[in-house]
Amino acid sequence: MTRTLRVFTNETCDLRCEFCDRRREHERPELAGGPALRRRLLEALEARADTLVLTGGEPTLRRDLPQLVSWIRRRTDATLVLETHGGHLDVDALHDLDVVRVHLPAWGERLDAFTGRAGTGAAVQQTLQRLADAPVALETATPIVAANLGEVATLPVALATLGVRPQRLWFGIPTASPVPDSLAPLTQATAAAARFVRAARRTELPVALDPAAFVPPCTFEHPAALAHVFALNRGAATRDGFTHADACERCSVRERCPGIPRGLEHHARTLASSALRRRLTVIGTPEAQIQRELVTHEAYRRPDGTSVPAAIVRTNFRCNQSCTFCFVSTHLPDPPEEDVRAAIDAIAAKQGSVAFSGGEPTLNPRLPEYVRYAKAAGVAEVELQTNATRMAKDDLAATLADSGVDRAFVSLHGLDAQTSDRVTEAPGTFEQTVAGIDALARTAIALRLNFVLCQRNYEQFPDFVRMVAERWPAAEVNVSFVAPSTDLVPRTRALIPRYEDVLPHVADGMRVGEAAGVTVDGFESMCGIPLCLVPGDLQRFIPFSDAVHGASVEEFVKPAGCASCVLQTRCFGLRRGYAELYGTEALRPVLDRTPPTDPS
Repeated sequence: MTRTLRVFTNETCDLRCEFCDRRREHERPELAGGPALRRRLLEALEARADTLVLTGGEPTLRRDLPQLVSWIRRRTDATLVLETHGGHLDVDALHDLDVVRVHLPAWGERLDAFTGRAGTGAAVQQTLQRLADAPVALETATPIVAANLGEVATLPVALATLGVRPQRLWFGIPTASPVPDSLAPLTQATAAAARFVRAARRTELPVALDPAAFVPPCTFEHPAALAHVFALNRGAATRDGFTHADACERCSVRERCPGIPRGLEHHARTLASSALRRRLTVIGTPEAQIQRELVTHEAYRRPDGTSVPAAIVRTNFRCNQSCTFCFVSTHLPDPPEEDVRAAIDAIAAKQGSVAFSGGEPTLNPRLPEYVRYAKAAGVAEVELQTNATRMAKDDLAATLADSGVDRAFVSLHGLDAQTSDRVTEAPGTFEQTVAGIDALARTAIALRLNFVLCQRNYEQFPDFVRMVAERWPAAEVNVSFVAPSTDLVPRTRALIPRYEDVLPHVADGMRVGEAAGVTVDGFESMCGIPLCLVPGDLQRFIPFSDAVHGASVEEFVKPAGCASCVLQTRCFGLRRGYAELYGTEALRPVLDRTPPTDPS
């Protein structure tokens, strides 16, 4: 578990934010005096924290702050964070910091009103611009209170317009203040927070809930949509000022959530979903979870019966969409650059193929550099797994083509914006993806469009293939079936359809593709369909090498009848999660190699 310690450097501040519960009019020597502060810092250093946060009051009011930061740096390798309002920050004097986190409750003249000091908004904007070019990482911290409920969602847009892209936008919901009326009612605050998160997603800025102003996931109307802003740990279920209400006792995150701030117990409710539990959770430290999810080893099975070593390498975990069936821990920070390069080197040594994935890999500015590195290292092929929402921006598609991407595996899960945006839970991104595919189609990159069949879209599949044939005739269509592969994916009939309902539409789509000359396949992959259920010519699966189960063997089940199937060694079988919902009766083992004459 990552350990973060906060050390108060002082208590005074030259701003007058009404909701602030930290500011005092005068410093107390027993807290801000040099000997007292150094004693507390030495205690924090002896505790071996992973992250040390210097906060206040306003730390930059200390004249000795640069010397204090250097003193700390000489004694620890911990991540060193400074929290500041940013109004008069000497960036050059604080080069020993790792992160500067700027308090940002509002923007421009509205920030002047918040802080009670004219000119603060302009000064903070200058600081943000300087920090954007500084060697330290920039973060912002936004408290959601009564005075900014209606405007908090404009902050990510304002930052992006200024050309400032912090590494993380923290937001918090204060629940204690010397001026209680300055606090927002919890239901209104969480609704505003949800708008803030959606705005950050649209501007492609990473966002997280500030542990210093924490509220539990159950207080949000749709906690699954904001799961990526949480990072709960097992055993982190106690916290000063928090309590567990009766509703908490049956909650799926009881053992990793500190509960609800005292006095707000009536807002607590029970979360029963095991899938939601995992989406809210960081297992161990973020660093350990990154290492666990950074690389997925597999084999690319060619139609000629050979297989090639392959690796999916996640350049980052954040994403600008929020597909319900996604199994990636999108709340994790980006992996270290050296770890990504090491993963590339490992698959290149096997002369294998690499697929860069995420989250959404195009959110990582190093992506073209990673592609070039992979090509130089000698990988056999570079695939990019993407939602393509950024491909039409700044000639990114052309840049990636020049860098060496061979194939783009693009997720597009609907025929129209209404359907696709419901599946991705990211309104407005359908049009961006379509424009991105247009941009990719103008390059030499091979196009493969991935359609994940789920309850919300499967009836559209034939018309989807027809749209591909008309707009991107050189593209292939990859068929995936929503996979209840981990408890991150909801195992519900509201998400996962029956094969019996889906297959007629798949067959129709295959007929459309055959008539139009568009390849429709992908059934042989782990995310496909049991081969005995695939409409059409089964002969094409005979040459494939045996299915590579490896660590995935626990995800699949093969009932007794599969033993007689001529495809059984080449087929992964049936997802256990599907079998739990619908049983195994849909399977019909293939007893000879004579293909059906009609896809139905």
